[in-house]
Amino acid sequence: MKKLRYEIKGMSCAACVAHVEHACARVCGKENIQVSLLTNSLTVLSEDSTDEKALFDALQKSLSAAGYGLVSPSDTLEDSAEKEWHRGLRKLVFSCVLTLLLMYVAMGEMLGLPIPSALTKNGAVFALCQLVICLPVVILNFHFFRNGFFALFHGKPNMDSLIAIGSSASLLWGGIALGMMSYGIAVGDVELVHEYYHNLYFESAAMILTLVTLGKTLEGRAKANAARAVSRLTSMMPERAIVERDGIFLELPLQEIEVGDCVIVREGETIPVDGVVISGCGSVDESAISGESIPVEKTEGSSVVAVCTLRSGSLRIRAEKVGEETALSRIIGLIEDAAASKAPIARIADKVSAVFVPAVIGISILSAALWLILTKDVVQAFESAIAVLVISCPCALGLATPTAVMVGISRGASKGILIKSSEALETLCSVRYVMTDKTGTLTEGKPSVTDIISFQKSVDAVLRAAYGAEMLSTHPLATAIVKKAEQEGIAIGEVDDYESVLGRGILARVDGKKIAVGTYSFIKEQGTSLGDSTHAKKILRELEQAGKTAVCVAEDGELIGVIGIADHLREDSVQAIRAMKKMGIVPVMLTGDNERTAVAVARECGIGEVYARLLPEDKEAKIREYAAQGRCAMVGDGINDAPALAASDVGIAIGAGTEVAIDSADVVLTRSSLEDAVQAIDLSRATMRCIKQNLFWALVYNAICIPVAAGALYPAFGIALSPMVGSAAMSFSSVCVVLNSLRLRTIPIYGDRFVWRKKQKNIYKSETKEKEEMFGKMKTVIFGVEGMMCKNCKAHVERALAEIKGVKSAVADLESKSVTVTVKDSVNEQTLKDAVRAAGYKVD
Repeated sequence: MKKLRYEIKGMSCAACVAHVEHACARVCGKENIQVSLLTNSLTVLSEDSTDEKALFDALQKSLSAAGYGLVSPSDTLEDSAEKEWHRGLRKLVFSCVLTLLLMYVAMGEMLGLPIPSALTKNGAVFALCQLVICLPVVILNFHFFRNGFFALFHGKPNMDSLIAIGSSASLLWGGIALGMMSYGIAVGDVELVHEYYHNLYFESAAMILTLVTLGKTLEGRAKANAARAVSRLTSMMPERAIVERDGIFLELPLQEIEVGDCVIVREGETIPVDGVVISGCGSVDESAISGESIPVEKTEGSSVVAVCTLRSGSLRIRAEKVGEETALSRIIGLIEDAAASKAPIARIADKVSAVFVPAVIGISILSAALWLILTKDVVQAFESAIAVLVISCPCALGLATPTAVMVGISRGASKGILIKSSEALETLCSVRYVMTDKTGTLTEGKPSVTDIISFQKSVDAVLRAAYGAEMLSTHPLATAIVKKAEQEGIAIGEVDDYESVLGRGILARVDGKKIAVGTYSFIKEQGTSLGDSTHAKKILRELEQAGKTAVCVAEDGELIGVIGIADHLREDSVQAIRAMKKMGIVPVMLTGDNERTAVAVARECGIGEVYARLLPEDKEAKIREYAAQGRCAMVGDGINDAPALAASDVGIAIGAGTEVAIDSADVVLTRSSLEDAVQAIDLSRATMRCIKQNLFWALVYNAICIPVAAGALYPAFGIALSPMVGSAAMSFSSVCVVLNSLRLRTIPIYGDRFVWRKKQKNIYKSETKEKEEMFGKMKTVIFGVEGMMCKNCKAHVERALAEIKGVKSAVADLESKSVTVTVKDSVNEQTLKDAVRAAGYKVD
């Protein structure tokens, strides 16, 4: 069997995918084809002996009959999507320019604008000029007519059908008016010419097509960004790699690497295959796959994954998965499959059009028949039928969604929220679950020193010893220690005998003293005297339970302290999670980090549902699992989040994240604030309310005007609505819709000053209740402590209180010689004071 891939022209939505699949199934069978909306491609599984030319011709003929084109792709996925997007953009620009020119010619005289006298003196020339300007817009957007009438004739009218009928009705009446004006001029009937002079509807036909093209162009941009994300993922892999075969080292293209080959990876290089380390050791940055910023140490027997970077050391890897079997290829496949299978939102206007279009056509035909039977007047019957079609022209209905969406998107952009498509804006309002990554999303993504606990010397002495040993290392944990020391103004002298033991720690001589920094087991192996080892282990355990990495520091064979390092929460993460809960949204954490750290961060944020140690495909699977219960939004920043961002109903990328994540997402938060995700959801809800209001008034207008246009009031009141009056009524309804949409610029949403205060008040109102649910009823106890002289004393007091069950937090203040304790109401204050006394201090 072989796979043949073709590019499809004219496919723009999920309905198009269904039509393409149906057309291709007649040639190849449904089980042998796969249609992707993301890539605009058709993949056919066929026998090796299949005549490719004959198959291509048969598919092309079948798709052509369905209104689509088929070509053999010659460009890359990204190039093809970019070209499609630029073609749509050029079409939009030309349509806008021509439509504005047409509006100027058609309405300039009524608005008092200067119009060439050659146009106003001769009505036929005036009408012909409008037709000449309108026809290029029709030709540029002819696919709406093709697709709309195709769907209509197959009994499945959609928005394109509505557009095609309305535009065609305007063109038809304009053509008739042109003919009548020409006839009037020929016979000298001035009244007939004047009657049709302002009864042309070419501008309506062009305006409808241009507005819809604007919406399609926005969708095309989103599709191009998704294709760019896939291409960038592919480009992350190296083109060649060093392979050892029979003792000979060869530099081969990735396509020639086979399972079982021994691949050599040196420091700074990207791992080209999934495999197992045969020999060597090194520190591997797996952030591309796990999202975690701290490198993972790899030794013999460890598994490694393609696209990860070897930060230090060297590795010999036995290739187990190559090419399309690697983890990176699976990520790319997940993005493509998710984008191809994710059906666009069924617009309210599309649902209405399924009933509205047949009803309008029926009313139009019925109106003509009744007028013809009752009055025998062919012209009046025809005018009535056209009036129904013109007044039902979906200008207001078509404007209802795009105008509100445009205002909503522009307002979001002013707040640093980039919403890439109308689908994303519409879907956000009904999100039930917000799935969020941890590192770089809830946290800052940069490890920093959180605790310095000394055993024998001062805190500054511990930091100075660690600084001297770590200053030559590029490990993220070392970088955190160096940064902390520089902030504290720590100075050191000479550093000698530097030795890095990969994955364990560092040995060095700082100012003549032998320093060892690393894991507890590493320090122990160096013959270090651990003093009270029980106390040291307890400290290490406490740090680990808090989700922190513990680094031990020894000087001249004595353990002098422990440094805790962790990734800090963003300042606004806790507030954003609280706001989501108040909005009825359930936050869920999906992370590649370990369970202990994940649970600690989730507890601090107030997130109740946590899933740790997840690979990219695991995150994508969790998204689909939750999607079965309600709409999901995924917030992430890394390459590992890309499949989940694509699979979710709405993907939200933190602006400081990777380009792949940003391209895979539907919404980008440029200020990297999770609270902006809350603002985006609130903005979406306001926009959807506006759209529903627009649709309501557009439908009310049609419900009133269509019967009048059909002649319902003529028997009783003698009122017959001419197409010209119908056009004016249609324009008025459109103005109402636009003005209502512009209200979105001033409607208060989460984040606006006064709304922010109101919502913050509501959120903080429930904060005590949330704490009580999580920790029980709390109280704050403050008392004085004598004997606290330094940071070391402060740490001792805080640690002594933290060991008491029921203590939420304890903060000691050296300046005021006091301690503030947040504790369960059931804990006795005397118990707190006794613990401080037991630690060697006096209590006031």
